[in-house]
Amino acid sequence: MTEQHSVKPRGQLKLLALLAVVIGPILLAWLMVKLQIGIPQSQTNHSSLVDPALSLSDWQVPVEPVGYGAPWRLLVTAPAGCDEACLTLVHEARQIHVATGREADRVEHALAVGLALPGELAQRLERDYPRLQQLPLDRRAYESSLEAHAPDWRVGPQLWLVDPLGRVVLHRDPANPGKHLLDDLRRLLKLSKIG
Repeated sequence: MTEQHSVKPRGQLKLLALLAVVIGPILLAWLMVKLQIGIPQSQTNHSSLVDPALSLSDWQVPVEPVGYGAPWRLLVTAPAGCDEACLTLVHEARQIHVATGREADRVEHALAVGLALPGELAQRLERDYPRLQQLPLDRRAYESSLEAHAPDWRVGPQLWLVDPLGRVVLHRDPANPGKHLLDDLRRLLKLSKIG
């Protein structure tokens, strides 16, 4: 009779151990979520994600090509014309483009302006940035599309990352240097199969 009595607890211990292995991680995960312990709080992108979504067609920017195989674009928008702040962003966009290294053929940099550029400035841009695409920007469409976004996105020139399908995906914040946008672009180029 003592043999049967010692076998029974051993079977119960195995059952409890099995339940602990199965249910233990579930309970631990539930506690981590409830108590916010061990949950990463950071995001993978350093630049601001554009949400709600925007596209170049919202701004009536005529850019070609768009679609699979088209390049990623570093786009500077200057609805009120290109001033010194705009030129700084144009330079930064080119530096980011060059810094992509061997992936540079998958990227372009562009400037979309709401007002015609004065002749001297247009010549300067041609001379200093020969690969820069210059595009017209519909100011009303641009400003109305940004009403659901941060107010400072509507003020002055801005730098954006546009995917090959023409969607505006990231915004460079003044507080974050261009290196952050470069890091995000490199990550997207590594993961992307569309451009």
